Amino acid sequence: MARILAALLALAAFQADDEKLKPGQFLTKVQGAWAKKKGCHLAMDVSSALLSSEPKIEKAEFQGKLIKDFMAVRGSAEMYGRGTEKLIRQDKDFVEPRKATGKTNRIGSLTRHPSLVAAELFRFQAPATFGADEKQGDVDCRVIETSADEKTVMDQIREVTGTLKSLEQYYIKDFTSITDKKKSTSTYKAWIAKDTNLPVRIEWKLTIAINKKAIPIGGDQIPDQFDTDYVYKFTKYDTELQVDVPPQVKAKFGQP
Repeated sequence: MARILAALLALAAFQADDEKLKPGQFLTKVQGAWAKKKGCHLAMDVSSALLSSEPKIEKAEFQGKLIKDFMAVRGSAEMYGRGTEKLIRQDKDFVEPRKATGKTNRIGSLTRHPSLVAAELFRFQAPATFGADEKQGDVDCRVIETSADEKTVMDQIREVTGTLKSLEQYYIKDFTSITDKKKSTSTYKAWIAKDTNLPVRIEWKLTIAINKKAIPIGGDQIPDQFDTDYVYKFTKYDTELQVDVPPQVKAKFGQP
């Protein structure tokens, strides 16, 4: 009983110390806790009109595992990735998104590695602000929000649209050439467990505002902006992290 009481008092003191931290300091502490973990279970979804061949929003959903910088997920597609590099299953093969076709190309292009998003969340400390505390399931969380700078926004747009084959009909390599830099944004909202300082959920939203005057042909067919919404949920840290990696994937990325 005495040990339980001591543990509860220690946890209360730990959380009280965190309450005194400024947003940037808090993100640094969360980054340290994240770096100590080998991995976790991952659920993520992506919602965007860019996933569709028609003018409507579609969603891609995945379940899998994140082991340091290695991602293995299945759902709307089977995909593996390390950093910005990804392989997605097309029929019996695993190919880079730029070599995939149809919806597989769109899913592979737009899906973004959660470790990249988390790293950006930790990096953009200056604009970070706290939101009201919330629960995710039964987990008490601190909520923190931040946003990326203009250069990073453009890098992100290049990353997620640079392999979209649907742009070829407009003679566009990626959206950066037709993006309104001042109106485009990249925002983050994270729920951080109070008892562990680990991310429970991260929402990332990339808004690409379009400069239609820069479109060589067919500009009237493109919306004024594209919003792509990402949700990442992290559970079971350092638990049951075994992953069966197909030979083609292992040849490119090695073991997780």
